[in-house]
Amino acid sequence: MRIPLANLLARNPLPKVADLMKEVIRASERIPELITLLEKGDQVGVERLAREISMLEGKADDAKDAARSRMPVRLLMPVDRRDVLRLISQIDAIADCAEDVGVLLTIRPLTVPDGMETVLDVFVERVLETVREAAKLIDLIDDLVESGFSGPPAERVLQQAAIVGRAEHEADKIQDQCARVLFKDEADLPPVAVFMWSKVLNKIGDMANHAENVGDQFRLFVAG
Repeated sequence: MRIPLANLLARNPLPKVADLMKEVIRASERIPELITLLEKGDQVGVERLAREISMLEGKADDAKDAARSRMPVRLLMPVDRRDVLRLISQIDAIADCAEDVGVLLTIRPLTVPDGMETVLDVFVERVLETVREAAKLIDLIDDLVESGFSGPPAERVLQQAAIVGRAEHEADKIQDQCARVLFKDEADLPPVAVFMWSKVLNKIGDMANHAENVGDQFRLFVAG
């Protein structure tokens, strides 16, 4: 079977990734509102918004499937096809974690431990900042492909990936502060509440971790 030369020489090996990131951002951006409802003790609102986040995550899954299905199997690319698929998976995982946060907060009503509310709000914002910085890498794709993954566009990608890494590190530090607040009053909380809060904090933090992985994948593109 002959393969059209135009397909072999397709210039952009990252199809529909921008569409995927847009859907991921839509799901992720609802997490601050979710936490605000939790802090207000509005469990009905938490459950409503958790369902909305699940719907948004479903749209992100659709965008992920579109990105995968529209990438030619045979393609002369300056990056490995498997690395492109890993990038798609890491972007999608951000929305998966956002959905997981919502699900966890509907399994059992939780109250915010004394002294955690302020640092929790900062933590969520730092995580969202990391995700937003990762999204900026997607905006650099066209120039990166045009340059053959080298030159000034590659330098800009490396600089932005470093920004993502620093943002994730800041989010990690705030997560540690949340954990210290949680375990400081551990004796006054039901064990199941401590367990659930640990899972919630980890899932929020994982959003930043996957955003950092997006940056690392871009580094591999440039290094490859």
